[in-house]
Amino acid sequence: MNRRVTGDGERLAVNTTMHRRDLLRFLSLSAVAGAAGRAYPADAFAWPDQAPSSSFIPDVELALTAAPGEANILSGAPTRVWRFTGQLIKGPADTLRVLPGSYLGPVIQLRRGQKVRVRFQNRLAEQSIVHWHGLDVPEAADGHPRLAVGAGRDYVYEFEVTNRAGTYWYHPHPHMRTGAQVYQGLAGLLIVSDAEEDALRLPDGEAEHLCVLQDRLFDDRNQLVFRGDNMMEMMNGFLGDRVMVSGRPQPTIDVDAGWQRIRLLNGSNARIYKLTWSRDVKMTLIGGDGGLFERPVRQAVLTLAPGQRADLLIDLTGVPAGTDIHFDSQAYPEADAGIVGMMGMGMGRGMGMGGMAGTGGVRNGAPMRIMTLRPRARQGIAFAVPDRLSAFDETWAIRGNATTRQVPIVFARMEWLLGGRTFEMGQVAPEETVAAGSTHVWEFMNLANGMGMQAAHPIHMHGRQFRVVQRSGGTTNALRTGLADQGWRDVVLVLPGETVRVQATFSRHPGLYLYHCHILEHEDMGMMRNFRIS
Repeated sequence: MNRRVTGDGERLAVNTTMHRRDLLRFLSLSAVAGAAGRAYPADAFAWPDQAPSSSFIPDVELALTAAPGEANILSGAPTRVWRFTGQLIKGPADTLRVLPGSYLGPVIQLRRGQKVRVRFQNRLAEQSIVHWHGLDVPEAADGHPRLAVGAGRDYVYEFEVTNRAGTYWYHPHPHMRTGAQVYQGLAGLLIVSDAEEDALRLPDGEAEHLCVLQDRLFDDRNQLVFRGDNMMEMMNGFLGDRVMVSGRPQPTIDVDAGWQRIRLLNGSNARIYKLTWSRDVKMTLIGGDGGLFERPVRQAVLTLAPGQRADLLIDLTGVPAGTDIHFDSQAYPEADAGIVGMMGMGMGRGMGMGGMAGTGGVRNGAPMRIMTLRPRARQGIAFAVPDRLSAFDETWAIRGNATTRQVPIVFARMEWLLGGRTFEMGQVAPEETVAAGSTHVWEFMNLANGMGMQAAHPIHMHGRQFRVVQRSGGTTNALRTGLADQGWRDVVLVLPGETVRVQATFSRHPGLYLYHCHILEHEDMGMMRNFRIS
């Protein structure tokens, strides 16, 4: 049974539909909450007091704890972080994997068809909740912020893994604090495998690299800097000045001279990467958010937005030992990602007032080193990329008769709007209600406001993967080169001026789910809406 809690001295009621004065109030309250380590402002939440279901027999059972900690990231003093730690209660011994030198949560390795129980323990001084990003799970397991778990409390997730083999992830999803909690270190990879992927015999072991890309900013005492009280940073998204790869700053990795598999997650709060390898090394994309593509795609540049994943292969066969192969984010015009100025009046970094943000972060579009691979003299195992990777979903086709819904995206009233609305905890509009198993086409229309202001937005839908059907509109944009819309997605980057059509067949699980911008500061400001599967 769920117990509703309304005010206990740690919460302040706010209206999550924010206008100018409300936004200022929200930002000031967020600063106080962050500084004091107390719960964020929120409406009434459900704090579930529940026991595991007696009818659910898990193949895998884990304990996952969120708590403060320390990590040795830079030379000198340790950095205070928040981190997930895990304990395997039941299941295969390789279910949990800790990445060496990483403060991020353990990699959770699951098989399609497994039944999973996760006992989440919140040992933070504020509310939190875990979202299993990309997985098709029941409503109670999806991590909706209305189910935020109070400080010192626990929650039980139970679900069956029905997704295809692929790279997924988990992270907090409390309203108004998602950006801060992820930035502090609460994130981890979740890898699903299945027989179809096993048959490909892709590079593994030391030739498989799990790379969570996150830009971070540190002060002179090695502590993470996050200014959730800065209006411009909330409107544009928080940016760091260096890239961490799975918790390590710009690492150099020794590898065999052969094929390498690189699994990428853009786990940054707001940075959009335009990724490329040095020395004309081409990448072969074999998968995205929702697993393997039907066929490999070869390209030189990859655009990766917050929340998106990519699975790629590179061939270092014959590269001389000791030759550094750099993985970089190329330069592109900052305006291609979009920026809103001071008080929404175009008076920000785009008009020479970059210092107003006050964070020291490097702008979106600045060239950045990600990591370096350094081949050894030892040759890797021989491998050939198959012409066909996956049977995919041969029943999928563009539905000409699917219900179509238009979702305008615009900046107005000092807030980012989806369909003219911002987030309210339980609100669902009539057009946001869909039938389980039904197929819809949603058109995300990225519109300029009256002053021409707009930004690129990575739109994420919970509960189901979708297909990108069409892009139209927009102007010349450097990020367009490198977009990978193939396969199943759960995040799509909608560039300024574009309309992007996606087709989704909604989950069989009924209940309340979310769609939102995955620039985490936009999400926290209210660029998020419910949809209900009935």
